[in-house]
Amino acid sequence: MAQSPPAQTAFDIALSDRAEAGLPSAVRKVFRASQRPGMISFANGAPFLGALPFGKLAEDAQHILADQGLVALQYGSSDGIPQLRRHIVDIMALEGITAHPNQVIVTAGSQQALNMAAHATINPGDVVFAEGPSYAGGMAVFTSHEADIVHVPSDAEGLIPAELERLIAETRAAGKTPKVLYTIPNFQNPGGVNLSSQRRLDVGRICRDNGMLLFEDNPYGLLGFDGQIMPAIQPDFPDITFYFGSFSKMFAPGLRLGWVIAPGSIHEHLINIGETAALNPAVFNQLLMSAYLDDPAWKETLDVYRGIYKAKFQALVETLERVMPAGTTWNQPTGGFYLWVKVPDGIDTEELVYEAIERGIVYVPGTAFYTNGAGHSELRLSFCLPSIDEIRKGAAILGELFTEALASSK
Repeated sequence: MAQSPPAQTAFDIALSDRAEAGLPSAVRKVFRASQRPGMISFANGAPFLGALPFGKLAEDAQHILADQGLVALQYGSSDGIPQLRRHIVDIMALEGITAHPNQVIVTAGSQQALNMAAHATINPGDVVFAEGPSYAGGMAVFTSHEADIVHVPSDAEGLIPAELERLIAETRAAGKTPKVLYTIPNFQNPGGVNLSSQRRLDVGRICRDNGMLLFEDNPYGLLGFDGQIMPAIQPDFPDITFYFGSFSKMFAPGLRLGWVIAPGSIHEHLINIGETAALNPAVFNQLLMSAYLDDPAWKETLDVYRGIYKAKFQALVETLERVMPAGTTWNQPTGGFYLWVKVPDGIDTEELVYEAIERGIVYVPGTAFYTNGAGHSELRLSFCLPSIDEIRKGAAILGELFTEALASSK
């Protein structure tokens, strides 16, 4: 049955200023436009789920409903069930974070956690600093709270501290309030780079010295191709750091589970904000996640995924080396989901995105990851979901498209 179009009103509905300020997700817009059979998608940062133990998960779900159904399908605690919060503490310990389960607030993915933190701390006109390029979903959160976003240049070691200091000084000179540094320090989305150990200390010090908060978003930290785990920023700066974690990339996004730990003074405020939005995270989902983590085999499954993503990354790069026009460059991620590509002048990745869809592939143009109009000669390729054969085929199509576009621009 065909879906009915949205009902039309007899008058224009005036949006709030906050809603007007919000940006739609360019990533999800491109993703929706590509939903047709046979499409090869480099657009969505969706994990490959094929190695999950679905039989065991089904058994866990059955036991939860049979033994704890009255709890699993009932309202729950606003900050999450205790057993999942204990598991989260153990996971964060792998990155050097020492926390108590009572410090953890479970959320519907780290996206909700980020929105809660922004709601609690950002006033209209406050300045949020973020890597350039940066996570489009994060930028949408900050613009919806009417913040001004300033992109900080990055290089192979991540965000450049000296540039952050310069931009903070310019912000103050313009009479604005520097409020937050937002960073994805591990296998950054979309740049794929790691913030170096020294720079983690440098940016924390800069934030503290300038009376700023630090939002540390870390959905990819356990997804290093060779199992390497970088230390978190939070242990050195717990008084200013909001740490966001997620099960969406290391397990599966369908359960919509993430978390946040925050400076102590803000903890109860975040719980109140979460209650207002959703009352509590889904109890059944939390129980299923906890059952999965009860079995130490989850670490072996994670190791399988690291190998899968490494093989996909290598297939993508090997193909791009053969097919992309001369002058194309890309980063060398050591984990995560993303390859950041820069193409020669004369190729506009935003203009070509729908031509790519017509040819059977979808990518995200670099403009989706900036709020200042930059990114026309850049793009993000997600290698996490397509098969290796699809990656090779899709990259070859991409090479043809960009080679033709460059030739026609001369």
